[in-house]
Formats: sequence, C-alpha cells, structure tokens
Amino acid sequence: MNPFRLPSRRALAPSSLLVALLLASAVTPARAAPVVFNAAGFSSVGNPVKFKATLAITGTLLSVRLDNLSPVPSKDASDVLSSFYFDVVKSGSIRPALTYLSGTGQVYQVLSGTTDRPFVYQPTSSLTPGFGPSNLKAVNTNDKTWQFRAMNPALPPLEGFGIGTVGNSALSPNGFTPSIVGPAGPTQIAFSLYTGADIDPIGVLASQYLVRDTATFTFGGLAGFSEADIGPDATFGLGTMPDSIIELPEPGGMALAALGAVVAGGWQVARRRRRAGR
Repeated sequence: MNPFRLPSRRALAPSSLLVALLLASAVTPARAAPVVFNAAGFSSVGNPVKFKATLAITGTLLSVRLDNLSPVPSKDASDVLSSFYFDVVKSGSIRPALTYLSGTGQVYQVLSGTTDRPFVYQPTSSLTPGFGPSNLKAVNTNDKTWQFRAMNPALPPLEGFGIGTVGNSALSPNGFTPSIVGPAGPTQIAFSLYTGADIDPIGVLASQYLVRDTATFTFGGLAGFSEADIGPDATFGLGTMPDSIIELPEPGGMALAALGAVVAGGWQVARRRRRAGR
C-alpha cells in the first residue's frame, strides 16, 4: 500500500518498481508558439531528474520532442523517461484523429565499465553499430520502441494521447501493449530516454539499448488545430511496469515543483490539474 496521503490520489494495482513524483508545468506564450512542459524532481533512488517536452503544430503536423535534461547521468531504470501523455483538444472534447508518422533518436547500448556503444535500430530487432537516427515508431508486435495510443481522457492519466516504450497494463484500457513495446518484464525499459555518457548503468538498465538525451515524434491529422489547443496538462512517466497515477495541485505561477517524496510499491507520475475555465 502507498504509505503517503496525497491529494487526488488514484491508486491501481501494486507493482515492483519505485518512481518519484513529477509535476509538469506548462509554459504557453500568448502568441502561437511551441508549447513547453517541464518537470523536475527526484527518482525513487534519490537521483535528481529533469525532463522537457516541446510540442509544436506546423500546418497539419504535430511534433513532440522529449528531452532528458537531468543534471546527473541516468544510472538506474527509475531515472529514465519511458512515457509521455499529452492532449490536443478544442472546446473541451473535440480532438484530432492523430496519425503516427515517425519517431527518431540516437540509440546507445549502455555498458558498465566501458564506453556506451552507438547503434542504429530498425524494427524489428535490426541493430547496426554506428551513428544515425533510429526508427522509434512501434506499430507491430516486437517493434519494442515507442508506441502511440489515442486514449480515453476520462480515465487515468486523463489525457487524450500517449506515447511510451513500456507495457502499461495497469492503465487498461489506456495502456500500451507489452507485445509491441515489450517483451514483458524489466527489459521493456529499452529505448527509454537517458542522459549522460558512459553512464555505468546498474540493475536492469545494464546492457540495455537506450535513446540518449532526446527523441522526436511526429503526427499528422492536425487540420483545424493550432498550438492554442495543446494541453494545458501533460504527464511524464519514469521506469517500467506503471501501476498508478498521482494528481497534484497546479503550482502557483510557472514555478517548477521539485518533489522529494518517493512512493513505495509502484511506478508513479504526477500531473498538473487543468486550469479553471479551460
């Protein structure tokens, strides 16, 4: 059981991994411009983590860039960014029919005691040593990378869309299929975003193929939508095998929240509440 009492808690089935809470803060300019979400806090093993998501609409295309900006190298599975949930919505309920076009990033095999090795990945299971963008778009069984889901916004994590590289059966029917992003179990952390060079990973992160620093995803189907329709909320997910969502109050102004509380017994994320009147 969760030993902490937090506002608006939504508890689901327990799991075996620990993850800290992150509060995403949106920075939305008055004029049309990319929408930026930031989150900062601590992982379940006490390491400081920081993430950024930049969403932009150009014509009928949406780009979602994710950055792991953590100030220390990602050594543990709890330190890496493995999913992101967002929304594009008009008048509270009208959402686009997004088409998943691409996902790219530089993949490395992270090894303890030696240099991280660059690879180019093409589903399914084609790994070639060297530098170059990998195909992170998971569509078919065993693609293993980042799957896209149009989600039920009335259910956790209360967003219209999600991309992730871990199975998420506890958020069913909003979860990601382990057979696509798997295999099921600790190794499905593969292709998550880490930061640092030659990180000497520990635990299940050792010898994994991960994306260093940044990944970019593109979607079609945005006719009639603009950047003013993005958000206002977003959720960043860490680790693997998520099993619960924590809602926290929206912070005053645009300040970032650095949350040190660690929740035992499960993967946890935190999100901003929607602003009144949105």
